[in-house]
Amino acid sequence: MDDRMIPFVDPEVGQKEAEAVWEVVTSKNLVEGKYTRSFEAKFAKYAQVKHAIACNNGTTALHLAMEASPLKPGDEVITTPFTFIATSNSILFTGAVPKFIDVDTNTWNLDPEKIEEAITERTKAIMPVHIFGLAADMKAINDIAEDRDLFVIEDAAQAHGARIDGQHVGGFGDVATFSLYVTKNLVAGEGGVVTTNNDELAETLVSLKNHGRTLKGGYKHVRVGYNFRLADVSGAIADVQMDKIEDLVKARAANAEYYRKIVDEIEGIDYQHVPSGFTHGNYIFGIDTRQSSLTPAEAVAKLKEFRVLARPIYATLSYQQESFKDLSNWRWSQFVNYPDYNQIQLPIAEAIGINHFEVPVVPSLTVEEREVVGQALIDVFS
Repeated sequence: MDDRMIPFVDPEVGQKEAEAVWEVVTSKNLVEGKYTRSFEAKFAKYAQVKHAIACNNGTTALHLAMEASPLKPGDEVITTPFTFIATSNSILFTGAVPKFIDVDTNTWNLDPEKIEEAITERTKAIMPVHIFGLAADMKAINDIAEDRDLFVIEDAAQAHGARIDGQHVGGFGDVATFSLYVTKNLVAGEGGVVTTNNDELAETLVSLKNHGRTLKGGYKHVRVGYNFRLADVSGAIADVQMDKIEDLVKARAANAEYYRKIVDEIEGIDYQHVPSGFTHGNYIFGIDTRQSSLTPAEAVAKLKEFRVLARPIYATLSYQQESFKDLSNWRWSQFVNYPDYNQIQLPIAEAIGINHFEVPVVPSLTVEEREVVGQALIDVFS
């Protein structure tokens, strides 16, 4: 075993990806093309959905989902603050209003009971995030959405491989979005995917990402649109990745399950709990230090002494970010009455935010490296 620092990011790319990229380069057909089309077909099958529309990153996937939705400026979208900033930013892009609610203390995902309590006459959508690869309670969320006539956008950026009772995320809501960023379970370097089972919505999404063209292309534009296409170099990487996604997810699952057994024996720390019937995608294995005397920063520093790289992630929640403290300069603020996000207090999300960190769960870990991580956790927290 070498003495590398054990990483929390280590994309599984190699010769096959390189060969696919080289084929694109030598063909000179660098724009979105056959590899992206092949990837979309494979991804739709994997995610068990009718349509998978590739785009150039996970944030534009969210933007497309918002643009294709029936939401109007001023409409509220219920979401979680314990996530990457792109979630709430995408809501702002179209003039909608992020309405943050607290998360479940065990799953770290949106708490359905708090969703029900937060709905007002302005609420028009719910944007659950499958945080760290664990699906939100989509059955409960969909029941609420159906009862209240709310649009559902799944932020599945981190959730390749996540399932509920065998059904992959991405088809529970009206529309869903995934990221193909270099850290994710499935990578393209940069890239994104929007999924839906709605034919009309899919056609709108394809048009929106391609300058508002019809499906025939050309120089006729039927709506205002964007250029969110995926370059075929990235499509080629993603297409090859699809051929090994099952193995990549299984490797992450084995690593995460090993850590769960270790953490179960250590007093004072915990992890994200997986409800019965749910399959975790294991994008991130998060350690919960709410009951520990060690802070995440202290633990991360000590773990590094054992060659284990670790890091806190969402210690600053979305509504605590500088960008949310004053939205008066945001272009939609002339037309939309945003709440004072400085007044928000969500105790569970805030506690998890400042009391969690990730440890390496990447597929490239050897058995020996996984054991080093496990023993390091024992040594640091015992």
